[in-house]
Amino acid sequence: MQRLNDSRSNALLFAGFFLFLLAWSARSPMAASAQGPGGPASVVVATVTTRDLSAEKAFVANVNPWRQVTIGSAVDGRVLDFLVKAGEAVEQSQPLAQLRTKTIEIEIAGAEAELVLRQAELDELRNGSRADEIALAEALTEVARANNAYAMAKLDRAKRLFRESTGISQDEYEAAEAESLVGAAKVKEVQSSLRLVKEGPRQEKIDQAAANVEIQKQILEGLRDRKEKYTLRAPFDGFVSAELSEKGAWVKQGDAVAEVVEIDPIEIEVFVPETGIRFVKLGGAVNVAVEAIPDQPFVGTIERIVPLADSRSRTFPVRVRVANQKVEGRHPLLPGMLARVTLPAGTLEPRTLVPKDALQLSGSNAVVFRVIEKKADIVPVTTGPSLGSWIAVSPVVPGQLNEGDLVITRGNERLRPGQDVKINEHQAALQ
Repeated sequence: MQRLNDSRSNALLFAGFFLFLLAWSARSPMAASAQGPGGPASVVVATVTTRDLSAEKAFVANVNPWRQVTIGSAVDGRVLDFLVKAGEAVEQSQPLAQLRTKTIEIEIAGAEAELVLRQAELDELRNGSRADEIALAEALTEVARANNAYAMAKLDRAKRLFRESTGISQDEYEAAEAESLVGAAKVKEVQSSLRLVKEGPRQEKIDQAAANVEIQKQILEGLRDRKEKYTLRAPFDGFVSAELSEKGAWVKQGDAVAEVVEIDPIEIEVFVPETGIRFVKLGGAVNVAVEAIPDQPFVGTIERIVPLADSRSRTFPVRVRVANQKVEGRHPLLPGMLARVTLPAGTLEPRTLVPKDALQLSGSNAVVFRVIEKKADIVPVTTGPSLGSWIAVSPVVPGQLNEGDLVITRGNERLRPGQDVKINEHQAALQ
């Protein structure tokens, strides 16, 4: 039964193409004039070639921004000035909104003064004692030594008089002895002071002062960084897609202020069924058509394949990157547009390719003219996937079109089967 159905299908197919050929031959009374009285028709030809090509399928897709960010405030404050409007182009780091900074500026001024103080303390310790301080310590040492020498001499006299019992009491002797001890201790005291003055402050004190300076520097840097957060900036080149605040409004930390989108490049998101996702390869070039711009084709690159299917539709999101440079001051592709992406839908296999200009269409039927012994030979074909300006074809009659044959790409509009032709130009081969 299946063989009978196949036979009937083939018979109908051949009958259809036979009727198409008859209609083609008689479709125009001017067909005979294509050759003209002066000789054969002048034509341009191309060489049929073979390439490994996969079947393709078009999928509905969405045009999305390449990046879309909601800019939020990192601090609490009042909006002093809102600097952009929705739809305006912005550059990376361009201010979007400015919050009031008077309070933070006062804190920064105080921190800067504190840093000056800490640095002066460190410099004082590192510079050590001044010459006048050392000279004073040396003078005090000399005074202490002189006083000590006087006390020692006075003690010696007191000892002699006390031993001879010549008018000095026990109290006077002990007082002279105590005075000499105080003088000796004073000498040690001023000598230690002189040594400390000459040596300067201990290294530990210098290190502590240096640490205080670094602490104050970090405090000041933190305040300056905080002040930068009072200016909200664009994170990349793009467009303001939404205003979420205004001048005079109070915003808290985390509140949204504006939304920025990047549209060059732009992202095309297409959802591929699980049966076809295995044919989609990262980095592959794909054709993109946008209904809003029917006369401008686009070529994109498969950037990402999200490895998680929707549990209901069983489709995988595929992200395609498309260049979107300005044309006459505007980007042609805009987020929200509807697109169609042509993706591989089968494995690579050898296919016969001809230029698209070689195809002659009449309804659902297609033919090409090949040159056989300087005559136009009509070949009914079925079409397949395309490769740039070339398209895969299969002859209805197997073996009727092969690699290396010459097909007519120009001058084929009014040709008749069997008409004489003259090759005027040979089109460049597929690269």
